Amino acid sequence: MMNNKLVNKLAGIICFAICIQRLSMALGSVSWGISILLFLILFFKMKKSGQNIVVDEDVIGYYKAYAICAASFIPSIFVANDISAGVKLFFEMWLYRVMPFFMVTLFIKDKIILRKMLLIVLAVFNIDCLVAVGQVILNLGSRGWGFGGNTLHLASILCVIIPMLLVVILDDKFAVKTKKFASLSIVCCFIGVLAGQSRGAWLTLAIILPLVAVKYIINRKKRVITAFVLIGFIMGVFMVSPSLRYRVESIGNVSTDRSNISRIAVWESGINMIKDHPVVGVGLGGFREAYKTEYILLEDKIGLSHAHNNLIQIGAETGIVGLLGFIYLNGYILIRNFMEWRKNYNPYSLMILSGWLGFTVFGMFDLTIDASAIMKTLWFLLGALLMLKNSKTGTEL
Repeated sequence: MMNNKLVNKLAGIICFAICIQRLSMALGSVSWGISILLFLILFFKMKKSGQNIVVDEDVIGYYKAYAICAASFIPSIFVANDISAGVKLFFEMWLYRVMPFFMVTLFIKDKIILRKMLLIVLAVFNIDCLVAVGQVILNLGSRGWGFGGNTLHLASILCVIIPMLLVVILDDKFAVKTKKFASLSIVCCFIGVLAGQSRGAWLTLAIILPLVAVKYIINRKKRVITAFVLIGFIMGVFMVSPSLRYRVESIGNVSTDRSNISRIAVWESGINMIKDHPVVGVGLGGFREAYKTEYILLEDKIGLSHAHNNLIQIGAETGIVGLLGFIYLNGYILIRNFMEWRKNYNPYSLMILSGWLGFTVFGMFDLTIDASAIMKTLWFLLGALLMLKNSKTGTEL
């Protein structure tokens, strides 16, 4: 009974931390600290009482893939100019920010609790999106950023959430009330994406959403018609808004758009770092210093501080060793869930696949692997969906 109470408290504080972290970094950090403390108390209580901490067989492969990726980053710590900073960053990236995944997969397996957590988190992100819209309407900025951080942070999270919501809406295994909530949520998320005006997010969703939807709408006339109506409506929104239309038109502008030119320049610099330091890179956390002091190109008119690309940043800082580890982790999650979905069409496999693909594709346009709120949310969603997929009570929410 005591353990059940601790599990409920742990679930509550994780949910609160996910919801508050973008609004208040300080309160979010305190909440994560409390959640880790509860996690450790629960872990040692069960060990002391002789209770087995059961890891679902389906989750063990994810643990191994995580361990391989994390281990591949370790060599780059020892070539960093500041080893202590490298150690700190390693533990932040591969322990602190991954803790939601371990907390959920080890202790939070009750379907009702998981459902409540997900619904609360989604509701808060809906509000986050509406705040971003309000910021634009009130002329607080040309682009909405929501509760906190920059516009790209909210956009990156939405690239994970929106494909997941689309699966819920289209898959018949979900309850009607859940579909209604998902429909409302996806509307909020879409207007949040529009308010943020992230071209990377628009490209990511334009790539992934058709891939998610094709299985559900093919040979279904009403859904095909609905899809074309929605596409036409979205195109109309872009056509009538000068700012949105300008952002779309600027995507392919590599001659006068400063943002595009600077990103291409920093990508080239990152590739040069990889060529010069191919094995273990310039050191974990060393991209910024190496870029500013040695690799920055004249074309970078903005003075960027990171590679705006997960793969290039990781390759530059950790070399081929770390890059292969990161690719292995991503490949494991994507390929495994694709194969499982093709085998039994479990919607949770497709939700994980599409959400992680959203993270991967958006990571080609911006650095997300080093953003705390993004990664904690991503790992939480992965853990929660894995537990729901493994639930013995069916897939319907």
